[in-house]
Amino acid sequence: MIAPPLLTLEAVGVTYQRSIVALHGIDLTVQAGQIVAILGVNGAGKTTTLRAISGFVGLDQARVTGGCIRHRGTAIETLPPHLITRRGIVLVPERDKVFPNLTVAENLAAVVTAAAGTAERRRREQLVYEHFPRLAARRSSEAGLLSGGERQMLAVGAALLCGPELLLIDELSLGLAPIIVGELGERLKTIRSELGLAILLVEQSAAFALQMADHAYVLENGRVAAAGPAATLAADTDIQRYYLGTAAGERRSYRDGRTRPGACQ
Repeated sequence: MIAPPLLTLEAVGVTYQRSIVALHGIDLTVQAGQIVAILGVNGAGKTTTLRAISGFVGLDQARVTGGCIRHRGTAIETLPPHLITRRGIVLVPERDKVFPNLTVAENLAAVVTAAAGTAERRRREQLVYEHFPRLAARRSSEAGLLSGGERQMLAVGAALLCGPELLLIDELSLGLAPIIVGELGERLKTIRSELGLAILLVEQSAAFALQMADHAYVLENGRVAAAGPAATLAADTDIQRYYLGTAAGERRSYRDGRTRPGACQ
């Protein structure tokens, strides 16, 4: 018998405040060990997709109004966030990533996990410091004094304490210098390989995401506009021009792209 994918979204719809439809029948698959990217302009539905998977969409005055979200074949779209986290699906949100008045060590200590005993907890904390040496050097520093990249590392490290098999990461590169983004990307690839986990990554930086990912989805107005191997999408000039907003090295607006003939439909 063939095992089901790690995660599947089947015709998933999300509605805010009972009237604003944010997702219109999203289909998406993440296999075990994959890095999958979700791309698109602001308002395309990227963050909503992650919050629907993690169960946090209910905190946003929204709910899943159609379709099914399955983790290893089990429907999870009605579960609260803490039960989804226990299943090994852990969100690193775009906002409110760390406690600024706590030290690095205290931020990690504040994470409540189902780890079996103190020894396992210490082992996981040591793994975080091994994967992010910057955090080890600053473990006594308040998180509010860390650089943006270090705060992002701390947020990912806190998520790793939960023992995930799927990390949901919202806007990893936002506001960070390219050199820091590159370092974070390499760390995540190493973590994926060493721990055998999968990553679902929401990104506005198409170049970074497509370089990181095995597979990618492009969202447009709450729908999947394109999907395929990341290398294939990266080489597709129409995808670059009309959905990712770049063409021949210049930035184009999404609206301008859609009014030109030949745009992907």
